[in-house]
Amino acid sequence: MNRAALFTTAAAGAMLIGAGCYFIRRDDAKGAARAPGSPVIPIISPVIDLRMAEAVLEIMEHLAGDEVTILLHTQGGCVASCVLISNALRQYEHSTAVVPYMAISGGTMIALNAKRLEMGRNAALSAVDPIISGMRARHLRVEKNDGGLGELAKEYHSAISRYLRETLEARMSGASEAQIATAMETLMGERSPHEWPIRMPEVAHLGIAVEPMVGGWASRVDSYRKRWW
Repeated sequence: MNRAALFTTAAAGAMLIGAGCYFIRRDDAKGAARAPGSPVIPIISPVIDLRMAEAVLEIMEHLAGDEVTILLHTQGGCVASCVLISNALRQYEHSTAVVPYMAISGGTMIALNAKRLEMGRNAALSAVDPIISGMRARHLRVEKNDGGLGELAKEYHSAISRYLRETLEARMSGASEAQIATAMETLMGERSPHEWPIRMPEVAHLGIAVEPMVGGWASRVDSYRKRWW
């Protein structure tokens, strides 16, 4: 398998194969841009791919003001796509991520890059360590004749680890190195499976500010799921 083909296998969760997607339409972008208060961008998709990232970036580019809310329901997706959206969120002074049910893997990375996080009572985040060719990058070793898979796994694991640390240092301002290290261990999935649920009490215990979700966000996710899945 060549390097280009390997890149396309980099996904943020093992359960993404064959899933359908909800793609943000141009009508949604126009509605978000003119909505009063904090514009809401729904990212409701089993897979966050480059097409979805492009749509989200388009919306953000045309938003007025410095406030945005991301509504997340996803199992993750392409590493580059999730990082692109996370980078865009970092630019907002006032950003909120709302997770009614789940924001797994790359969805967790996006959620953590919002300044404010709301989670439903049964909602969960997960580890964010990368998956390469169906395996956790940390489990792949550099071997001869592996087509570069081992080296690619090392690159992804190192890059995501650095990015997560940047995210946590910004998100947990004033936290000790020990607190950051504990959060890194949990969110890189060093003692649990990749998709193992991290619920709100554990998120708070890590020192990451999180609030109970308020409002009808779950119903909005339900309506999208019934329409598109």
